[in-house]
Amino acid sequence: MRKMRSCEMMKILLLLLSFMMLLSMTAMAISDSVDTSALMAFKNRIIDTSNKLRNWQGNDPCGDTWNGVTCGSPNSSTNVSHVSELQLFSYNLGGQLAPELGNLSQLSILNLMFNNINGTIPSSIGNLQNLSLLLLNGNQLTGSIPSELGQLTNLNRLQLDENQLSGPLPLSLGNITQLQHFHMSNNSINGSIPPQLGRLQNLLHLLLDNNDMEGPLPEEIANISTITIVQLDNNPKIASMIPQRWVQIPSLIKLSLKNCSLYGPIPELGALTNLSYVDLSLNKLIGGLPSNLSSNLVTVNFADNYLTGSIPDSYGSQLQQLQALQLANNFLNGTIPASLGSGQSFSNNSNTLLVDLQNNNLTGLDTELLFDATRSTNINVWLAGNQELCSILATTVSLKVCTSYDGITVLQNNTASSNSQTPNSTCHSCSLPSMPVVDVASQVCRCAQPIPVVIRLKSPGFSFFDRFTQNLISLLEGALNISASQVQIQSSDWDAAGERLTLNLLLFPPNSTFNLIEVSNLYNVFSTFILSLGSNWSLSVVGPYDLLSFNTVAVVQTTSKGLSTGSIVGIVVSAVAFVAILAAFATFIILLRHRKKQRRLRAGTLPPGVKIAGVKGFTYEELAKASKGFSPENEIGQGGYGKVYRGTLEDDTIVGIKRALKESMQGAHQFYTEIELLSRLHHRNLVQLIGYCNDKGEQMLVYEFMVNGNLRDHLIPTEEMDFAKRIHIALGTARGILYLHTEANPPIFHRDIKANNILLDRNYNAKVADFGLSKSAPEPNVDDATPEHVSTTVKGTPGYMDPQYFMTNKFTDKSDVYSFGIVLLELITGMMPISRGKYILREVKEALEANKISSIIDPCMGTSYPPDGLDRLLKLALSCCSQECEERPQMIDLTQELQDIWRLTAASYPMLHKMDSDISSHNFGTMGQNSQTSGPYSVLDVEAKDGTGKFSSISDPHVWPR
Repeated sequence: MRKMRSCEMMKILLLLLSFMMLLSMTAMAISDSVDTSALMAFKNRIIDTSNKLRNWQGNDPCGDTWNGVTCGSPNSSTNVSHVSELQLFSYNLGGQLAPELGNLSQLSILNLMFNNINGTIPSSIGNLQNLSLLLLNGNQLTGSIPSELGQLTNLNRLQLDENQLSGPLPLSLGNITQLQHFHMSNNSINGSIPPQLGRLQNLLHLLLDNNDMEGPLPEEIANISTITIVQLDNNPKIASMIPQRWVQIPSLIKLSLKNCSLYGPIPELGALTNLSYVDLSLNKLIGGLPSNLSSNLVTVNFADNYLTGSIPDSYGSQLQQLQALQLANNFLNGTIPASLGSGQSFSNNSNTLLVDLQNNNLTGLDTELLFDATRSTNINVWLAGNQELCSILATTVSLKVCTSYDGITVLQNNTASSNSQTPNSTCHSCSLPSMPVVDVASQVCRCAQPIPVVIRLKSPGFSFFDRFTQNLISLLEGALNISASQVQIQSSDWDAAGERLTLNLLLFPPNSTFNLIEVSNLYNVFSTFILSLGSNWSLSVVGPYDLLSFNTVAVVQTTSKGLSTGSIVGIVVSAVAFVAILAAFATFIILLRHRKKQRRLRAGTLPPGVKIAGVKGFTYEELAKASKGFSPENEIGQGGYGKVYRGTLEDDTIVGIKRALKESMQGAHQFYTEIELLSRLHHRNLVQLIGYCNDKGEQMLVYEFMVNGNLRDHLIPTEEMDFAKRIHIALGTARGILYLHTEANPPIFHRDIKANNILLDRNYNAKVADFGLSKSAPEPNVDDATPEHVSTTVKGTPGYMDPQYFMTNKFTDKSDVYSFGIVLLELITGMMPISRGKYILREVKEALEANKISSIIDPCMGTSYPPDGLDRLLKLALSCCSQECEERPQMIDLTQELQDIWRLTAASYPMLHKMDSDISSHNFGTMGQNSQTSGPYSVLDVEAKDGTGKFSSISDPHVWPR
């Protein structure tokens, strides 16, 4: 009996455990399919030489924890998780960035620092409205900076430095009003600094050094009340005076304008009360030295200019914190003021001090003061090149101050030492990877495994690190929530130019090792720059930093202390038993429903609430048979969604089968919702949906077969297509779009009108296709008012996209009109919307203004046009493409205009007379081939007669939409 009860109890426990596991599995979130597709597109274009993305397998990046991918909490209603961070810092990645990155709608951090990625920055990144950190520095990116980045209004940090970017700075960057860090150093960016950057009211750092910028320096930068660093060194084409307003910014800590071809006098700097570092060297500045300086200055560099006059007496009392006073290679004269050597910096026996006055015309100094000031090895005074002064010193005092100095020695000798002291009596050797560390308070030595971290200060506000070592330790202590004894600075190394400082740090755990959570938290603080977000760091002379390395090998704690495993299990079982019993029945029901749902989906039946009329559900086997196993010989097209195959169903109906790529697949609900939408659209100028398949992990749509493919395939130099056929196609397309906007229930915005999505049957009747991006138009609100737009993430095809939608994320019916206008221009010119840097709309407008309309008309259209037909079509196309949506026609108006042009065309072609495009079944393949004239006049005839190159009906080109 007791044995039976034990067995029963064991069964109950196993059952409870099984239910708990099943409940956990049921509650697991799923990854958003669009995000998964975007990540796979990224991987496909990236070269992963170190195999760091080896676990990017399957279709669940959130659940499978792909390397470098972090996801947010799942949506409470859909249980779908979105990718929130993509951190692939220093992964040794090559290749190029995929435009699909712009589909990661919830992404807040894109960190691809210090890889070998080349190519251009995709403009689609401008779609990432939630992005706060865009970190692409330290790669090999080329091309210009996309203006679309100006849409990232939540961006805090923009780091594009250390690439090969060129072109001007987009004016739109002035729209990123939350931006605090603007890092563009070490590129080939040209043009002037946009005054629009003065709108960045939260900006802390403006780093544009080592580029090809031009002047003038915009006064508007002074509008930024928060700015602490302006660094524009080594832009020799700037050639500007220093704006007077720039020296009135009290928040400024560092002003570095070295080698910018600056001219004019140095303004007074006394209003810069927080200024710690000023470098105006290697310019063409004239006049005297500014007499009023901030008492916080540690570096003053006015070397290599054309400055005259004497060194102000006030420098001795003002520069109490001085590290470097560099006035070499000017035309300064007079006596070095005695007060200069009386400052606090000269009395310190440990911190480095440099005074470089070489190659001037100085004539005297207080030699006794000089002798006292230079007794310490940490003080470096250089006077070579002042002939009169050095000839005096040679006879009065034995000093090497007149030895020539090149500026390198002091830097090389200036390194930081460790802040931890090791008591001789208590420390001992440790077995690697542990190292000895001393607690400052107790002075007790212990062994611990540190995390090596390498950071690089990008724009420090000092010349020598020795005085600021403890300052950095204090900042790290507060930001990392650790004690000062847990931080050691192993070394500090300046780069060859003395502009950036690399620091090798050791972070020690409070005990012997860090655990996984502690390591993760520390890495997060460094990699997401939480470290420098506090006001103490932001307002310090340390400045911004790069994370170069964060080595976590062999530091994760693997043992645990406290309760035994048995005790923990007992407590957990007791605690969850009651909850498990209550959850068991609910879990069982959920599982049954889930299984039934999966059976329905696999069998092609519909989820609850989805109603599809007149559309058939196909199995995978049926469509595989129809397409001969999706053979390459049956492939008739390919797009971003997947491939299209010709298929023959069992009843001999020929169809087009659109098969999704694995990475492009939607969730089942979204897939059926799209089918439900398409099943309600019935119009002779819309492609008919015949069926669908959501079977065996495949998603496919089955359409009527369009024998003549898409419009773009016919706009080629080897195919003649006369004006009448083009008008016929344009009118059919317009009628299809008009149906979507006004007659569909609810009305629909297509959002991807383009020549590739206009399909042609055997009689060249146009049918609009591909509704993958379509959105229902706004519905009336509670006040019975209908909004004019839908707000949505920018998606579409470059070249066809409405610029207002692109800038505002607001899509209206006029956005479809703009795209259709580009299609009309394609029909007129045969050109691609964008090809080899040429944009069709710009090319047409330039031809119009240059009186060369005939140069852009597609020669494959022939030379026969109805009177005024082409004139009216071109005018209509340009009105559709007006920059202001209010100036564009409604679809009903432009459809009517196309109808009139069609009737005009039909009147000129006897075979088309009285025929309406909507019901025409005539084969247009021979239209116009036997007709040499279209009536008494043609457009080309008019141009030849009046010699202007313009249409005769247009007397003023300024009436054309622009």
